[in-house]
Amino acid sequence: MHSNDGASDQRERIPRLAPGWEPQDVALTPVEGFLLSRMDGRTSWLALRQIGGVSPEQVDQFLERWVEAGAIEFVLKQAASPGGKAPAAPPPAIDPSLELPEELQQRILDYEARLDGSYHELLGVDRGADNEAIKRAYFALSKQFHPDRYFRKNIGPFGARLERLFKKMIEAYELLSDPATRSELERSMDAVPPDEAGTYRDTQRRREVIGAQEPAPPGGYRKPTPMENLARLRRRFRIPKKLVAERQFKARQLFQAAQVSAHQDRWIEASASMRLAIAFDPWNPEYKDGFGKIQAQVHGLRARALLDQAENAGSRVDAMRMLEEALGYRPMDPETNTRAARLALELGELDRAREYAETLVEIEPKVALHHVLLSRALRRSGRTVEAQQALDRAASIDPQAPEVKAERLKSSQRFRRR
Repeated sequence: MHSNDGASDQRERIPRLAPGWEPQDVALTPVEGFLLSRMDGRTSWLALRQIGGVSPEQVDQFLERWVEAGAIEFVLKQAASPGGKAPAAPPPAIDPSLELPEELQQRILDYEARLDGSYHELLGVDRGADNEAIKRAYFALSKQFHPDRYFRKNIGPFGARLERLFKKMIEAYELLSDPATRSELERSMDAVPPDEAGTYRDTQRRREVIGAQEPAPPGGYRKPTPMENLARLRRRFRIPKKLVAERQFKARQLFQAAQVSAHQDRWIEASASMRLAIAFDPWNPEYKDGFGKIQAQVHGLRARALLDQAENAGSRVDAMRMLEEALGYRPMDPETNTRAARLALELGELDRAREYAETLVEIEPKVALHHVLLSRALRRSGRTVEAQQALDRAASIDPQAPEVKAERLKSSQRFRRR
């Protein structure tokens, strides 16, 4: 229900009750009643999506159904005339005063605008992407948008934005990377849930969220034949209410089991139950919200296990691979970045060593060791001036630290040899 009619940004889409229609004429859920109570001719569609108490997608579904039923209508709110009082301008989305580059603010806003798309779109992968491609895409996004990266910075409303989009990234990654859940989701989402009348209305807004649309055939799309249209209608026209109820009941049981497991800190069990709950009822936002919170704990467990495995790895190359995977789950973890930086230096992988050391300096700028590691990576890369500056910063933080003293001694010896 996004407006693309070319109206200027001084106008808003305002839903209001259609003349002659009263909410008390029909049975409504509490959420529906609340939404209808806000249709006072002043509250915009955009505001309803934010205050509706459910996901924006569900708000859109309610509004679509009510428009088709003739219960509500949309009007465009015009800006005040030049002689009147102009409406208050919305706050700018980009805020130069924040400790967040404006280019990054725009990237966050652009990504946030995609959150209603398919899981594949969120991760930037094709429908047929394998697990390794999905993992790489998620890890790359995690490095950019992990909320911990900006923990000590003034980022204003972008903090909440990052939390929301990161939780959605976790959801997309976890549900697509598990073959069983992915398969069950695709089967479930091929059939969209019925509306109040028990029939399916094939609208763009209610398409499935994991990208299960058919891929384009060789040579591009063509008009379907009558038989293909008939097959599609038979497959997607109606969801039996009994089947929907059975799946929703099973999903609720799994969700409750996940809550019990999470309460007892059995995060792996909680994750497995929540995955299946979403597979059985992929339209329930409560399950997805809970899944994101559980998976944040699971990612911590995975990272810890990978760190332990790296300790006992058969080779330094294997250890490096395990540390890198751990950083995919916890990209801002100081311990993991420290170990990765040291090992990368041992392996001569200087670009990686510098990247990990720069991350350490970013998240813990007052730790002398982090600047020492950065100095070593820079010096071995031939960037001697920057290396000396990093070492000077380390000395200003803690001149008596053993690694600072050792590095300064090496630096002075190199200078004397010249």
